[in-house]
Amino acid sequence: MILHTVNKPAAWNKCEGLIDTSDVVLLLEDGVYLALESDTQCFAISADIDARGLRGKIKDNVSLIDYDQFVELTLRADKVCAWF
Repeated sequence: MILHTVNKPAAWNKCEGLIDTSDVVLLLEDGVYLALESDTQCFAISADIDARGLRGKIKDNVSLIDYDQFVELTLRADKVCAWF
C-alpha cells in the first residue's frame, strides 16, 4: 500500500491517475480543499480542515484523522509519496 499525501489542490492532477485501489490518500495543508469536491475515498487532517473553516462542508467520502493517526498510516504503508 502506498500512502499518497496531497498538500495542494493543484497536486491532485499529478497523482490522481497513479492511485491504486489498495492505496490510501491523505489530504493535508491546503490539500484539504479537495475534500469539498473529490469523490475519492480519503483521509484529511482535522486540524487543517478546522484551520480553513471547512468543518461540516466536506464530502462524506472524507474521514477526518489527527496527527497520531497520520503517523499510524505512515507506519502501515510500504511507501509514502508526497504530492505538492
